[in-house]
Amino acid sequence: MRWQTILVAAIVACTASPALAELSTAEEVLAAARAVNAPVADKTSRVEMRILEPSGSERVRTLQGFEKRTATGRKLLWIFDSPAELAGTGFLAWQHRPSPDEMWVYFPGQRRVRRISPELRREQFQGSTFTYEDLTTVFNLDYDGTHTLRGVEQCGERRCYVIETLLPPGQFVYERLRTWIRTGDHLPQQIDLEGGGVRKRMTVRRTADVEGIPTILEVEMATPADGYRTIVVYDRVDYNAGLGDDMFTVGYLGQKGK
Repeated sequence: MRWQTILVAAIVACTASPALAELSTAEEVLAAARAVNAPVADKTSRVEMRILEPSGSERVRTLQGFEKRTATGRKLLWIFDSPAELAGTGFLAWQHRPSPDEMWVYFPGQRRVRRISPELRREQFQGSTFTYEDLTTVFNLDYDGTHTLRGVEQCGERRCYVIETLLPPGQFVYERLRTWIRTGDHLPQQIDLEGGGVRKRMTVRRTADVEGIPTILEVEMATPADGYRTIVVYDRVDYNAGLGDDMFTVGYLGQKGK
């Protein structure tokens, strides 16, 4: 009976925590997190962005969001619906790994598309606590660096892998990240961003399975030092609708924004 007890205990130990048994390095954890979106060829969503100031005032923007995976990364298109002064404003980004991202913005008042310079990519996106780089790279855990797995710890009601990352010098305004990735569905739960005089925290507030894919539905980016926060809510998420490449062009950006 003793050997049977030992065998049962071993089986329970292996099946109770498969994530811990399988993922033993930071690279493995990040690969699992990035693989969550592997079934996604494209994505559409309705986006609400709430910008909260320390005074308690709030500004709300609504957007249409489109995303498409490519052989070298992804393409992202956001078009503002409201408020009235921003309606038609558009943002387009292309990833060309390993080359730097290309980004453009369209302002209806100027009636022209402008390329976003590398310096401006680190500026706030329409007054929010997100930068343009946050939207295209950091949010998707899509960056190089030296990664170290610091263990597994409780993060809210979940267990998370904790990864520390030293980013390549000059690649971002940030120098280091500390990322909590959930052991179950491998979605990020929290990311602390630091460097260049900036300290921010991104927290995932709500998730759900959409069409069988673990999906972030609400996320907050905060700068604790000054109390500014931005909450982004994704609604009407739809995957793999067959979005065409013609949607993610500079010409379409100007046309759609009119």
